[in-house]
Amino acid sequence: MPIRRVARLVRGGFAVLGQHNVEVVRRFTDGLRCGDIAACAALLDDANVFSEAASLPFGGDYVGVEGFRRMLGAVSREFRVALDLPEIAGTDDWVAVVVRGTFTSRRTGRSMPVECVDVYRLRDGKIVRVDVHYKEPGAVPQPGRHRLGAGGVRATPVHHFQRSR
Repeated sequence: MPIRRVARLVRGGFAVLGQHNVEVVRRFTDGLRCGDIAACAALLDDANVFSEAASLPFGGDYVGVEGFRRMLGAVSREFRVALDLPEIAGTDDWVAVVVRGTFTSRRTGRSMPVECVDVYRLRDGKIVRVDVHYKEPGAVPQPGRHRLGAGGVRATPVHHFQRSR
């Protein structure tokens, strides 16, 4: 086992480095929840990647800070998002975030609850990658196709990275 890793274990397991990364991600998610995109961008590595499933209307890889901003723009044109407080846990360079919220179509005004897990990878205190995994990806329809969500509410494709207004 490398000496650096042993030193971390001796100081209380992976909590020392992992806790710092959890705090970075907590600041990032707080920025998302309150709409402070500049604060979020400051926590991103220049070559960061946000990866959404290609099957989603907003799917694909968004690279760099400008890619992150394009992803937010693509989502916010169509949807308002209200986020609950996230659940965040991490170890070493990996942090997982359980995201829950309500997504509302700007066009129809209809809403649906959404839950996903975002897996963050950090290096040197910066976010280098985020992979988003929806609990029920089938609830996020393709453009022009409408499915009924819980309680008969029409499901609308949305993303969790935008502040509700």
